[in-house]
Amino acid sequence: MVQKHFMLILHLALPFCSKSDVGHHKPKCLQLAESLRSRRLTSITDRDIRVKSADASFEKINGLQSYVGDISQIRAGASTSQAPSQELRKDPNIPMLIRILFLTYYASIGALLPYLPVYYHSLGHGGLIIGLLGAVKPLTTFLVAPFWGIVSDQSSNKFKVLYATFLVSLAGQLLVAFRANVPFLVAMVFVTAFFNAPVKSLIDSIVLDHLSDKSNYGKMRLWGQLGFGIGSSGAGILLSNSKGIVQDHGDLSSLGHLPASVEAALQALYKLWMKITGYRLLFFTHLALSIPCFMLLRLFEYLDRKEGKIKDPISKEDMKGTKKPADFSRIKDGLQLLFTNSDAILFFFLVFVVGISSGIIENFAYVRIREVGGTGKEMGLSRLVSSAAGGPMFWFSGPLAKKLGADRVLTLSLLSYVTRFLIYASMRNPYHGLPAEALRGVTFAAFWTTGTIYAHKISPAGMSTTMLMFLNAMYGGLGQSLGAIIGGKLQHSFGTVKTFVFSAIFDFVFVIIVSIYLRFRKDSSFKNPTPIEAPTSGKMKT
Repeated sequence: MVQKHFMLILHLALPFCSKSDVGHHKPKCLQLAESLRSRRLTSITDRDIRVKSADASFEKINGLQSYVGDISQIRAGASTSQAPSQELRKDPNIPMLIRILFLTYYASIGALLPYLPVYYHSLGHGGLIIGLLGAVKPLTTFLVAPFWGIVSDQSSNKFKVLYATFLVSLAGQLLVAFRANVPFLVAMVFVTAFFNAPVKSLIDSIVLDHLSDKSNYGKMRLWGQLGFGIGSSGAGILLSNSKGIVQDHGDLSSLGHLPASVEAALQALYKLWMKITGYRLLFFTHLALSIPCFMLLRLFEYLDRKEGKIKDPISKEDMKGTKKPADFSRIKDGLQLLFTNSDAILFFFLVFVVGISSGIIENFAYVRIREVGGTGKEMGLSRLVSSAAGGPMFWFSGPLAKKLGADRVLTLSLLSYVTRFLIYASMRNPYHGLPAEALRGVTFAAFWTTGTIYAHKISPAGMSTTMLMFLNAMYGGLGQSLGAIIGGKLQHSFGTVKTFVFSAIFDFVFVIIVSIYLRFRKDSSFKNPTPIEAPTSGKMKT
């Protein structure tokens, strides 16, 4: 409150200052602006004073605007004026761009990710190797996600981090298709996982930044579910129609009077293209769908620059006389608050257990389908059913989370895994698994939307991206990696059927224990989450 009033006084006083006065006090002004920016003050209603006067007199302080951060206009007597960020969020094109972004990004994932365990199986690798390869990515994600979260929150432009990680992880994923030996596969999966760790969380953060009502996230995210279904079913059709063998079609016909070097390059590309068959088609499809996704990310960066949310780096000359904000200390304090909050600990522990169950199913469900005679066609159909079932749940997941609370949504998600495990264990032909796939879509939609919104809402100041990456690390990192390792060992020792039966028993017992605990738990913040703050009167408040 003091900072608000002080900035208002400063704003009113600036027009009466002479240029020499302002120049004399420039270091102190810059230090004040930097201090305010480090506290992430963004608007009068959001604990922030955004300063940008319509008067030319405000321009007397050179470079002050670049320090304050997200700047809106405060015009005398213009109470009805809107901030640029609000205008852009109300732009009807923004929701459509978000839908297309989710559609293309998750279509690229759906075209490849579900088939990787089956691809490894087709190379002749057994359950232990499949479990190992399935564990590398989530385990790496868990280890590096906090690092990427700090880098992203520290960066003045999160898009630079996103571009670099997106492109490098894409290159690493494509290289998996060209060699079959285990050390090479492990190395490429590790490189892919290291750079891919922040991509999903950064995209979610960008989307949430452009949604004035965070509860609408599920309605946008359902397009990702649809894209995943389209990508996986389309890849399944490609896979079933591919003969899976490399045919020799000879060289290209005469290319005219092209230079010898160009003709040789084209011939090499043609031979490479003819080798893209079987599962390699899926890697090519993944690449093709990633291109429009990357273009949309560039468009969102352009919109943020237009809004003024992305600032140019601060020059060393302008930083003279200012104190660098202790962002690392702020993040460390935020993590300490997180780990002393009982609701947050329970939430992330439930996410972790859901991740273990997911790691088992995602790595061995399609292996089970293949065991009962399934092909790429049935696998693609399974993912299409999953996506179609999950779409409506994404739409209603926001109200559902408010009514039940995040803890009960996660508990119900675990109960659905019990049912899915038993369905996969008892299936006798590929189509028997369709009910389990439909349940997967419904469950994941409710779970992921609830988890994302809850994690974003409880984020300490300046840590929204870090918190989303921590969510992804606990689910897609530590949880799924441990699930892949456990599933691999069980599948190697007892077979796929008993692996699913044992997993169902564990989840059922765990659900009973958690349900009893929640029955007697009171005064939680799962239905109405708020940012985690420092404890008052010896009690942690959320």
